[in-house]
Amino acid sequence: MTQPVKILFVDDDPLVLQGLRRALYRQHKNWNMVFAEDADTAFAILNEEPADVIVSDLRMPGMDGMQFLERVAGLWPSAVRIILTGQTEREALLRSIGPAPQFLSKPCSAEKLEDVISRSIRLRNAIQDPDFLERIGGMKSIPSPPDLYTRLMEAIRNDKTPIGAVGKIVSEDVSFSARLLQIANSPIFALPITISDASHAVRLLGIDTVRGLALNYGLLSSVKGMDLGGLPIEELWFEGVQCGAVTRHIAMNMRATTEVVNESALAGMLHGIGQVLLAMNDPRRHRAARAAAKAGQLQLCEAEKRLFGFNHSLAGGYLLQLWGLPEAIVEGVIGWPYPSKLGDMPAKATTADYIHIARLAMKLDQKGSDLLYDPDDLIDLDADLERMAIFGANTELPKWIRNCPHLGHGTA
Repeated sequence: MTQPVKILFVDDDPLVLQGLRRALYRQHKNWNMVFAEDADTAFAILNEEPADVIVSDLRMPGMDGMQFLERVAGLWPSAVRIILTGQTEREALLRSIGPAPQFLSKPCSAEKLEDVISRSIRLRNAIQDPDFLERIGGMKSIPSPPDLYTRLMEAIRNDKTPIGAVGKIVSEDVSFSARLLQIANSPIFALPITISDASHAVRLLGIDTVRGLALNYGLLSSVKGMDLGGLPIEELWFEGVQCGAVTRHIAMNMRATTEVVNESALAGMLHGIGQVLLAMNDPRRHRAARAAAKAGQLQLCEAEKRLFGFNHSLAGGYLLQLWGLPEAIVEGVIGWPYPSKLGDMPAKATTADYIHIARLAMKLDQKGSDLLYDPDDLIDLDADLERMAIFGANTELPKWIRNCPHLGHGTA
């Protein structure tokens, strides 16, 4: 029998703890929930038996939530850490410490907290699998976040008018500016005007899109000249950009919130980034995986798993987690090939679902299947049919393809 996940909630207000206990009661069979009113009590609980997830308030007497979770990170590094804080406090903390634990703004609904905890558990199970960690730990090269991306994130965190700061940074990088303008004026985004200024492109495309482009472009630029076994870098770049745009279209058609639309589009843009990690560490083996996929013998992710022991989606998610990207984006990158395999998925669509459907749309569009398609097409593409049926995506997909301006059969 599977042991229930242990979750520790820490808050100095007993009424808050009582509210959490009531609100999350429906999870009592899956979660072993324990509650502490101060850091000392929490440490006593953890010393007796470590927790899988720890949710702490920020403002507590004595040791505050930030100090508490920093100490937890040193003693129990595998525990998922979540801090509850007011929006103003959250912004100040992000400026000073960057991406440490996860932050949730108060007041936080039980549904939101439940979603975040469940997603954290799914990701921990995927990324902290001992076999995977041993295999990826044997890789000789794990790249750092691109410098351009780091500078953009600093501007976003510290500047009160981030659009202006981002535009200035982008304009100073001549190579990225040229690529940004190329993309902004391409059919992928189908913008109604010609854009000739990088700052204007930033304003029209938005910060989330630009930082995703910077992350992708920075990594791909850093590996130019390396032996990547013939990995088609340019093709990978445009595929990521298009996938981000199509994912945004799918998420909007499925009535996702603005936050989820933006997260999904960014994750879609980065969904193939793990291919670079695999190719730079073993170019010959990744070439063989791509050859098997091109010959129609296997899907690329399956071919990679047979040759490496894991696929590029898991490698990409691992890399993005190391770089401190939000969990919703990490989960989208890990889970998009077949979301159900993440396990314990919610009844509503996630970033992984939106990318999965977007990738199917791109492949069906390439086949000219925008109006009608044979159900066998989806089976051949390893579609997560039962999961898609929950959202009606099986039947709606042809319409979404037809109306998507980012695909060949769409209208601008």
